[in-house]
Amino acid sequence: MSSQSSVKRIFSGSAWGILAKILDAAAKFVTIPLLVGYYGKVDYGLIALAFSLNAYLRLMDLGMNVGSVRFFSMWVAKEEWEKIQKVSSSSIVFYGSIGLINALIFFLMADYGRYFFNLADHQLPIYRWMMYILSASAIFNWLSNVVIQLLSAKDELGYVNRVTVLSSILNFVVALLAITFEWPLTLYFFFYILSTLVPIPFNVHRLRVYPLSLVQLLRPKWDGKAFKEIIGYSMAIFVMGIFQLTANELRPILLAKYASGMDVLTDYRVIQTIAMLILSFGGIFLQVLLPSASKIYAENNHPKLEKMVIEATKYISVFLCLIVFLLILNASDILLLYMGEDYQYLAIWMIIWLLTVLLSMHNTPVASLVLSSGKTKQLVYSSAAACIISLPITVIFAPTLNVGAAVIGYFVYMIIQIGFFYVYYIPKILKLNNSKIFFGSFFPSVLGAFIAFVVGHYVGHWLNIPEGIISILVKSSIYGIVYFAFQLAFVIKKADINYLKEHLLKKKGQNIEEND
Repeated sequence: MSSQSSVKRIFSGSAWGILAKILDAAAKFVTIPLLVGYYGKVDYGLIALAFSLNAYLRLMDLGMNVGSVRFFSMWVAKEEWEKIQKVSSSSIVFYGSIGLINALIFFLMADYGRYFFNLADHQLPIYRWMMYILSASAIFNWLSNVVIQLLSAKDELGYVNRVTVLSSILNFVVALLAITFEWPLTLYFFFYILSTLVPIPFNVHRLRVYPLSLVQLLRPKWDGKAFKEIIGYSMAIFVMGIFQLTANELRPILLAKYASGMDVLTDYRVIQTIAMLILSFGGIFLQVLLPSASKIYAENNHPKLEKMVIEATKYISVFLCLIVFLLILNASDILLLYMGEDYQYLAIWMIIWLLTVLLSMHNTPVASLVLSSGKTKQLVYSSAAACIISLPITVIFAPTLNVGAAVIGYFVYMIIQIGFFYVYYIPKILKLNNSKIFFGSFFPSVLGAFIAFVVGHYVGHWLNIPEGIISILVKSSIYGIVYFAFQLAFVIKKADINYLKEHLLKKKGQNIEEND
C-alpha cells in the first residue's frame, strides 16, 4: 500500500472520528434538555447511573483492547495472517465469556440495586428493566470489540467512524420519537441501546479487507499459546486500567450513593456530555496514534520517536486548546441555552472539568508510546496512588458539593498522574525531553488560548451583550481571530505538518526520506 494511501486512511479515520463525536455530542446537546424536561431530573438520573455502571464494567476487558490493537498492527505489517487468525478466534472466546459474565452481573444488579443506590420506590422497576436491557446487549457489545480491533490494525478507522455517525443519528432520532410519542423511560432506553448495536453488522462486513474469511477470523476457537502473547502484555494495561477506570467511572456511582439525591446524576450527565466531547477527541487521537506508534517503536529509532511525540503533542494541543477554551469562554451562556438558568451554577464545575480533560488529553502521544513500548509498570503505581487519594475526596464532599465533589476528585487524580509523567516517567523511563514536550509543544497553545480567552471575555463584557446566542457568537468570533493569529504566528509550521504526514503515518516497509 502506498504512503499516500496510508496517510489518507489515517487522516480519514481522525476526521470521521471527530465528526462522529461532534454529531454524538450535538445529539446529546439537543436531546438531553428535552429528555430531562420530559422524564424529570430525578428519573433521568437513572440513565446516567446505568451508563456509569456499564462503563465501569469495561474493566473486564483486562487491557486486551489496547494489547490486541498493538499486536494485530504489528502482525498486519509483517503479514503474519496465521497469528492473526489464531488470536482473533481466541479473542472471540475471551470476549464472549466476558460478555456472559457481564450479562449475569447486570441481571443480578437488577434485584439488588436498592441496597447500593439511593433509589426512590417508583424508580425500582425502571432501574430493574434498564439492567435487564444492558444484560441482553452485553454479549454483542463485547464481541464487537474483536471486530473493531481487527479493523483498527488495518487502518480502517475511517469506515468504523463513518458507521458510528449512523449510530449517532439513530440515537438522536430515538430521543425525538420518545418525546413525540411519549414513550416510557424503559422503552426509550431499549431503543437507545439497540441503536448503539447497529454498527456491528456493518463492521463485520468490512472485515473483507483481510485475506482471511469471516469464518477464519470470527470462529470461536481457543489457542492458549497464541493468546498468551497478548494477555501477558495486556495484564499490565489491565492493572493500570483498574485504577484509571475506577477513578473516572466510579465517581457518578459514588454520587448515587452519597450525594443528596439522584437528581445530582442529571447535573453530572449535563456537564459530562460537554466534557466528553474533548475526551472523545483524545480517544480518537490515541486510537489513530497507537498502531502507528507501535510500528515506529518497532524500528527502535529513538530520535524519530521523540520528534513524533513532540510534533504530535504540539498539533493535538493546538486543536484541544481551541475547543476547550472556547467552551470555557462561553460556559455560562452554553448552560443557559442548553438547560436553562437553573443550571448556570454548574459553570465553575464545567470549567474545572474541561481544564482537567485538557491536561489529560494533551498527553495522548506520550500515552501511545507508553502503550506501544509496554513499559507500564511504574504507571500502575502512580494510577493506584492517584486513585486511592482522589476517590475519598468524592465521598467526603458529595453530601455538600454534590457534582462538584466528583469534579474535584477527578482533578486531583489527573494532577497526580500528569505530574508523575513529567517528573519521572517521561525523562527517566521513556528518556524523552519533558521540557520540550511541555514548554515547547503544549504551553504555547495554552498561552495563545488564554490570551484569546481574555480578549474575548473583556471585549464581550465591554460591549455589554446580553447572555445567549449573540454573546456566544460575538465572543467566539473574537476568540477565534486572536487564537488563530497567535497560532499561525508562533506555533504552526508547515515543515512540522509535513513531518507528521511523512514519518508518523508511514507504514512498515516504506523507506521515505526523512527531512528533519
